Amino acid sequence: MVDYEADRLGSERDKERRRELRAFLTNCRSRLAPAEFGLPSTARRRVRGLRRGEVAELIGVTSDWYRYFESGRPVRVSPQFVSRLAKALRLQPRQEMTLFRLSFLEMYHLSG
Repeated sequence: MVDYEADRLGSERDKERRRELRAFLTNCRSRLAPAEFGLPSTARRRVRGLRRGEVAELIGVTSDWYRYFESGRPVRVSPQFVSRLAKALRLQPRQEMTLFRLSFLEMYHLSG
């Protein structure tokens, strides 16, 4: 028997996780100055801090793939990817734990 209410709640919980992940990563990128990474800091930037494409380059993935991940599309990531991202964003240990929790929370719900 399918529990549609539990399925709906899980879906809502996952949407909220994806929104949190997007906000978290956007905030982390905005705190980093492009000059810290040897990137030009031009006045024509539309965003404060690093662009998505710049983060993607730092961690070795395509801009499109990183955009999918940050925007909350249902992509699977590895712990190695999340570690590289945390290092590139220069996260503190507590922030890194938050990134891991937001990146893998869907798996926890499925197995719990």
